[in-house]
Amino acid sequence: MPRMLVIPGHGAGDPGACAHGFSEAERVRALASRMKALGGDAVMLADFSRNYYADGGISSLSLPRDVQIVELHMDSGPASAHGGHVIVNGRYAPDAYDRAIASFLGWFMPGRAQTLVGRTDLANSNRAAARGYSYRLVECGFISNAGDLGRFNSDIDGLAAGILAAFGIGEGGRDMATAEEVWRYAYGDSDNCFNALHWASREILRKDDPTGRGYEMTTHEHVKWMAKKQADMDAKLDAIAEKLDAIVPKE
Repeated sequence: MPRMLVIPGHGAGDPGACAHGFSEAERVRALASRMKALGGDAVMLADFSRNYYADGGISSLSLPRDVQIVELHMDSGPASAHGGHVIVNGRYAPDAYDRAIASFLGWFMPGRAQTLVGRTDLANSNRAAARGYSYRLVECGFISNAGDLGRFNSDIDGLAAGILAAFGIGEGGRDMATAEEVWRYAYGDSDNCFNALHWASREILRKDDPTGRGYEMTTHEHVKWMAKKQADMDAKLDAIAEKLDAIVPKE
């Protein structure tokens, strides 16, 4: 399970976007606090009194390279615009964590045609890349949209838990299949598989106990079991291929 540094956007006198009586800076700090409460020691919080964009704070961080940085924001636009999305550095391929958050947001706060976007013009993203840190900016819906803001406020713990679960952190992430297991397991399509995992569901998927362990299988257990089966089959096929190479004469 990775550790995470959560940086709430804006602050230090910059309220960010404001609408419906709320400010972006205050809302994302409230969300960061809930992520810490739910994630415990796996979650570190950046200094809430700072604006890490304005003061270039990421450039002076000293973190182990395995720490995952999540910067929290909210969008603003026309009242009809809605939906959450994830922004990553466009110079690099998104990783499994990025895809997991994007998939979760596409369900929790739908509306965006693209829930995962690469950009090369964001200062903090470029600063993090220059230091070798894994970073993503998470836009948690539109503060200017009453529906998005209402979902944010009414289920802030669900939003916090869903983001944490993408990293296997917190109650929602406990015993979940890892991102690596999910992406090697072709369960319909990868987005659906992530949706099943990162909604932190515990519904019973199978009652026939195919593992012989004596209990029913949840969605998460089923994915982990199938991923293990596929890995075992891959190993067997590799062993057969090696034997054939030794037997069949080379031309």
